[in-house]
Amino acid sequence: MKKSQEILGLPVFSIVDGRKLGQVKDLVINPEEGKVDFILVSNGSWYVGARVLPFKAVMGVGEHAVTTESENQLATINDTSSANSLLQRNIEVKGNRVLTNKGNLVGVVSEYEIDEETGKLVRLEYKTAADESKIEVVEAENVLTFGTDVIVIKEQTGSTPPPVLSSESKEVAANVGSDGANLFKERQKQFLVGKSVIQDIKDADGNVIIPEGTVVTEEICDLAESKGKFVELSQCAK
Repeated sequence: MKKSQEILGLPVFSIVDGRKLGQVKDLVINPEEGKVDFILVSNGSWYVGARVLPFKAVMGVGEHAVTTESENQLATINDTSSANSLLQRNIEVKGNRVLTNKGNLVGVVSEYEIDEETGKLVRLEYKTAADESKIEVVEAENVLTFGTDVIVIKEQTGSTPPPVLSSESKEVAANVGSDGANLFKERQKQFLVGKSVIQDIKDADGNVIIPEGTVVTEEICDLAESKGKFVELSQCAK
């Protein structure tokens, strides 16, 4: 099993000629099947030079590199309708909220693991809503929906009762609609303010909108949100 963070940033090599084709920029999730369908490969010019590698064409995901047979396995985003469609749906796993099918908000995904042979998501790790320093794990078989706004999981009957939430989290859990989403996002912004960005964040045209080393402020959060990069900011602020 591999955590997503162990794959992101790895170089991608062609086995045929031993040449570096780029590096892993992102993992493209198929929410219906709960697996990685494509690896987004960048050659340095984000989106301008980005291509996709079907996960079925991956020969290996090792400690130091991802391998594929040849460069012919890669295609541009616009030439791969299924990859383009998945990217447009903007399904994120890390940074997304975890909600039970009984309506209890339990936390925010901080990491996930995949089976490097099949691309299937195996388990999710999430920071609990009651205590962000506490990490809980949910097996992917208990995930009902990978959604744009929330990831829905089965609430286990007879299990430990949901954690006692802070007054703010209770308000979020009681209002999982648009008001609740806004409240939760404000909480995330407060958590990010004061942290530093560890890599450049670019817009869809490849322009750097938040440089590496930037200290996050509320204005930076608003900028990232307006460009559809708030989830990426939450992942890149340390």
